Amino acid sequence: MPSTYEGNEQRVRDGLALMGNAYGAITVNNLTVRRDGEAEGKIAKPRFREGPYPPEEVGDRLRAFVEPRSYALCKEALRGRRVLLLRGESGSGTSTAAFALLRDLTGNGRIIGLDSANGLTDWQPSMSAGYVVQGNAPEAGERLDEVALNQLTDRLRGKDAYLVVIVNQVSTLPRAVQLWCHNHIAPSPRDVAQARLNGMANEGTLSVEQLRKAVNSLDLPPFRDILAAERSPGAGVDVAEELREVAANRRTPEAAADNLRAGTAEAAKKLLNSVRRNVDDLALTATIALLEEQDRSVVERFAAQLRPLLSTRATPSPGEAIDDLLGRDIDDRLAKVQARLLPRIAGTSRSHRYWSEPVAFRGKHLGEQVLRRLWLDYEGFSEVLMAWMRELPYEPGVDRAAGRRIGQVLCQASGPDVLRQLDPFAGSSLSWQRRLAAHALGEVVQDAMLSAAVRAQLRQWSRLKAPEMRCTVAEACAGSLGLALPHFAVDLLHTVLDAKGGPLGDDVYRAVSAGLGVLLTEDANRERVVGKLTTWLGETRDTARHTYAVRAVHALCDGGFPAINRAGVRKVTLADLFAGSWEPLVPLVLAALDDDQLHDAMVKGLSSMESSLGPDGRLRVEAFLGAVAKASGGSRGLRRLLFARIRDRAPVPAREAVR
Repeated sequence: MPSTYEGNEQRVRDGLALMGNAYGAITVNNLTVRRDGEAEGKIAKPRFREGPYPPEEVGDRLRAFVEPRSYALCKEALRGRRVLLLRGESGSGTSTAAFALLRDLTGNGRIIGLDSANGLTDWQPSMSAGYVVQGNAPEAGERLDEVALNQLTDRLRGKDAYLVVIVNQVSTLPRAVQLWCHNHIAPSPRDVAQARLNGMANEGTLSVEQLRKAVNSLDLPPFRDILAAERSPGAGVDVAEELREVAANRRTPEAAADNLRAGTAEAAKKLLNSVRRNVDDLALTATIALLEEQDRSVVERFAAQLRPLLSTRATPSPGEAIDDLLGRDIDDRLAKVQARLLPRIAGTSRSHRYWSEPVAFRGKHLGEQVLRRLWLDYEGFSEVLMAWMRELPYEPGVDRAAGRRIGQVLCQASGPDVLRQLDPFAGSSLSWQRRLAAHALGEVVQDAMLSAAVRAQLRQWSRLKAPEMRCTVAEACAGSLGLALPHFAVDLLHTVLDAKGGPLGDDVYRAVSAGLGVLLTEDANRERVVGKLTTWLGETRDTARHTYAVRAVHALCDGGFPAINRAGVRKVTLADLFAGSWEPLVPLVLAALDDDQLHDAMVKGLSSMESSLGPDGRLRVEAFLGAVAKASGGSRGLRRLLFARIRDRAPVPAREAVR
């Protein structure tokens, strides 16, 4: 029946489509998809890092890059002096321009992030690469004078490397360093929108005809007016995404324009004014702002729990209450607060799958704007929201959604005690509330101005006797903060496992495992983690660090590390580590073989690893064991391993064979 499906076209952006009949059982995994493209529970990738940026992240950041008017001058300055202090406003695409400059000038395209807390006066580039610093600590910036910059230029030239330091527009710099400083001028949002649409066509998500339709719409009202009114390059990205829906998925231009207008600060102010006298609507608005894209049942239940807390702040106007046993349905209530139900998606819990109907505002950025105004502009409202969150039951995904949104708002707050609002969550006995604080800190640490405050706070918490605070520190390492600052994260986990204040509980061990497990998801961090486990194995037996290292190496050898189930974390085995560069494993294996608690597990792990490899892999194992023997100094644990291998490989005596 060749004509059965003729002309039948399906467009599926996420998930699975079936056409025709399906017989038997069908099992589909990993269908949990969010509108922002991140799977439920997936670790948010940081915007700025300490260490190498994965090439795919760099490519993704530069997909819609448009050279600004300042680009040629900045490129010439960077090529000549090797150092560029790039000054720009927040949200103007300054960091994107920095990545493009470094990609263009480095022959290998390698980009490495530097810790903004460290000074650059004594820093030495380690290889030919492009280096980027998101801001610079005030005390470090004071030492970056003309002499230091000239010396830095010489060191960079010696390694054929380049450095861009992103400087906030409000930062003051000494007059002597102005030669190294250039202003970033943001590209036109319209140019960014067109570049984004062209990229969609290259990726195959828009046909030639759809691209023509979308590009033509850029010069038509209201999209022309929206682009003309905005300065941020991000506005161009938003317009391009809406026009893709118009061209490819039959969204009307009017609906697309409404979505764009609905995400502004003015729209947030108008919305809050419309619901300020209705407890029901205000509770629903605040709940969606904090938990956007969570399931409708979660949103309704949490909003109902917020209403009593708001009753003393907002009272319905006379005659507004209706004697109705049912009240308004969910669609009417959502429409009143400019929100809607998204299409159903598959959700996942630890034990089963289910359908989820996410709730979101119509405007892409309206949730951020609403929560920002509620939090910062209305006296006492942030305390109400925090008290409400502390009383809520746990729902999967709430910690991540609320934590990231709260972190975004705290970046806009002022005063020296911004982070103190997270104390009740960081010290909570509930693990999901500690994770909420960790997700919030992962957002705040990306802000160049507040990064130092986050680091200081985490260092303080990591030394406290209370295990809850230590768990929060480890959980922060198990998110975007750990991936952004791996050196800092490993040092924090080292401090967390200091048990001088008393014994550590299993919660702390599990949180540390989550932190190390997230670091191990990226190959660049494996040597650092393996080295730290080796150091901990060398500490006194039965101390917290030694005890933890024994557990971790046991898991590596049998079943995989970490020995916990955590979304976004993949278990790593000894064989996985061996598949890369095995040199860092030499001291770890040697330390494990000399530890009576680990010797048998390591012998078993090496045997399993060897048996799973082909002939070439077995030769690598022999070379590896030779390196272990060379480094051992004749250790007892290695001798036991070698005797066991000889015994296992010895031929069976004939008499025993007859038996």
